[in-house]
Amino acid sequence: MRKRHGSSWRGCVVGFYTSSVTTEGYCVESEWEPGSVQIYPWGALERIPAAS
Repeated sequence: MRKRHGSSWRGCVVGFYTSSVTTEGYCVESEWEPGSVQIYPWGALERIPAAS
């Protein structure tokens, strides 16, 4: 996955969340910094092909 706009973030989904304002959100672990995780609503992300 990668973030669509703004600052760059790319990695693998490692979790799921919901909140009062986000009905579908994902925890994405960085491809470049293992262990570093950001959370984003589904609309902020896009799927990309898996790294070979």
